[in-house]
Amino acid sequence: MMITFDKSSNIFDIEPFIKDEVTFNLMHRIRDDDNPLMMKSENGKIIMAQSSPKYPVWIWTDKSIEENEYEELADDFYNLFCDRTKLTFVAKPQIAEFIANNYAKRRGVNWKTSICMESYCCPVIISPRNINGSINKPSLEDIGIIAEFLVGFIEDCFNINTTIDKQIEIAREYILSDNFYVWKVGNKIVSMANIAHRSPRHGRINEVYTPLSQRKKGYASALVSEISKIIYRENRIPMLYTDLSNPASNKAYKNVGFIECGRVNQISFGL
Repeated sequence: MMITFDKSSNIFDIEPFIKDEVTFNLMHRIRDDDNPLMMKSENGKIIMAQSSPKYPVWIWTDKSIEENEYEELADDFYNLFCDRTKLTFVAKPQIAEFIANNYAKRRGVNWKTSICMESYCCPVIISPRNINGSINKPSLEDIGIIAEFLVGFIEDCFNINTTIDKQIEIAREYILSDNFYVWKVGNKIVSMANIAHRSPRHGRINEVYTPLSQRKKGYASALVSEISKIIYRENRIPMLYTDLSNPASNKAYKNVGFIECGRVNQISFGL
């Protein structure tokens, strides 16, 4: 049976969760939200966390859980979320399939794996050589190009069409933050990336994007490498998630020192 816990719990900072901390790093971000759902099994081998109903439920499971715990988890998941009209969740692949089959059968709905993600961390940074340009902070004069990049990023990652006008305010927020960086060649912005969140031991990088015309020139790799150095100076380890459907980006991260730490699948139900 799942029980609630609050933000003062140290469950994310001890074994066994910490063995999977990179793969489930986003749970630290959920904990930082105002009123997240956070639940765990009585033995601490299963944790569920969700920032709000519009975002996925993240489910961490210790590798030592047994078959009866699989079944209890599936039952708890169904009982918690059976009245939802929209539901996605993220878990290790085998667990994700088990929960999805159980829930779909009981609700009479279909499910699909919407995203397969690999988690990466960078224990040693490899600086790419002979890449033109340098890391920079953008200014508000660059708001149009950043909004344009955000449109491309959202389309690439989520297959969602949006417009520059809809991304202008978000671009402004990024530019005014201390965490957003671009790669420039001369005066031209050719790539962008963001430090999305800092947990006690890691800094998570996201919004890595290079427009199609500037790809395969090493700009994103160089930018991520330089941002990783910033994270290292904070005594944290850089980490990120990648979509396994994009092998080019996975290769680019490996080229600057990122190593695979574990895969999770995002499941979506046809409710």
